[in-house]
Order: sequence, then structure tokens, then C-alpha cells
Amino acid sequence: MNIISSLLSKYPADQVTPQDFIDILTIGNPGWQSAYLAVLLTVIFGLLVYIIPIYLTEKDHQGLYPLYMHTFYCAADFMGIWVFLDTWSKNGHVVLFLLLAIGEAIWVLMEIYSLQRALTYEKDINWKPGTSFKTRLRDVIFQVLIFYVSLNLLRFELHDSTMWKFWIFTQILITTVPGLSLERQGSRQGHNVWLHVTLICVVIASFNPWCNMWAIVAPKLFSPANNPWYYITGAVCLFFAVHGLIVYLKLPAKK
Repeated sequence: MNIISSLLSKYPADQVTPQDFIDILTIGNPGWQSAYLAVLLTVIFGLLVYIIPIYLTEKDHQGLYPLYMHTFYCAADFMGIWVFLDTWSKNGHVVLFLLLAIGEAIWVLMEIYSLQRALTYEKDINWKPGTSFKTRLRDVIFQVLIFYVSLNLLRFELHDSTMWKFWIFTQILITTVPGLSLERQGSRQGHNVWLHVTLICVVIASFNPWCNMWAIVAPKLFSPANNPWYYITGAVCLFFAVHGLIVYLKLPAKK
């Protein structure tokens, strides 16, 4: 009953502050090596889940992410630029926060590139054939706007000054949706085996209880004892990431 009660009614009260980042990621402080390893792995996999799809989009003229994922991530990363710039300006101009803002800007640029390809290569997938460019562009702008205001609302309601609570939702979408979309699509176009292996690695790096970036920076908020839903979610994400790989392997080879 204690486990059930914990799952239904226990809410961690801890916040993630800029000082948490500074304390754990300052070289020489206890645990900084494992912290940087976790961050490095997360960043590498985060880049790969963009670089591989961009390569596949150019090769197959079709991407693997639905349009709403591109607009969601464009809005989320654009929000991140200003969050980390504000944090940088208010916390002694610590270089770490400036690097995070620059990283978010790079992700936004990759999303803008991906949206441009969605407007052209995938126009007949995302819209009815014959839909004008003006209408397609309007739809993209409207989606980004809706996500941007909604995500900022969520961040404020979570008291999430560093986006550390919100950020994990980006990992949830990126590891679960591609396999489901692939199953519906019924072909390997826009996908390859390395992408689906990478998605499994993203889940392991993000949700393992021993060395994940979230728990290292905010152990009280993301420990298995205080936040069991985090690790339950990770198990579900792992299931769908593996499922996506299996679906891919069962589909006929590309022509």
C-alpha cells in the first residue's frame, strides 16, 4: 500500500536551481567526472537524433518525425535560448549557461531546417496535395506559437527556472513516437537501423538510475525513491524504442 500511495499522492517539493548546476558541474567538485560523462552522452545522443534524420531526409526525401514534433521542439528549444541566457545573466555569467543557450540555438536552427524540408519534401504527407505554400507556412507558424505559449505556461506552473523538470518530456517524445509512426507508415523510408539503436541509447542514458544527467544535477527530485514515475516512464520509453527497432527490422528493405 505504501508503494501505491507513493505513486498516487507523493509529490517531490524540491526545485532545480542554477546553483545545482554550478555545484555539480564545477570541475573539482565531488562527482564532477560522472556528471560531465552523463551530460556528454546526453548531448552526443541529442545531436545524433537530429543529424541522422537530417541525413535520411536528404537521402529519402522523407523524414521520420511527424510535423508536430518539429514544431514542438522548435518552440521548446527557442524557449530554452532565453531561459539559459537569463540564467547566465543573473548568475555571474557562468559559461555553462551561455553554452546551454548556444546549444539551444543550434537545435533551433536544425529544427528550422527540418521544418523547411517538411514544407517541401513532405508537403503531400503533411497536407492535402495542392495546399498552397502560404497555408502550409501558416500552419507551421500557428503550431510553433501554440507550443511556445503552452510550454512557457507549463514551465511557470512547474516553477521550472532551469527547464530541468520540463526537459525530460523532449526525451519521452523522441524515443516513443518514431517507432509508432514507422508502424503506421509501413515502410523504411526516412528511417535506418542506427537511428533506432540510437533512440534506445537515448532512453538508457536518460533514465538509467545510476548515471543519468537529471538525477546527477537534482538527485532529490529525480531519485527512484522520490520520483518513481520518472523510472516507470523510462521503462515505458525503452519498450517503445525497442518496439520501433523491431518494427523496422521486420519491414521490407528500401527499394
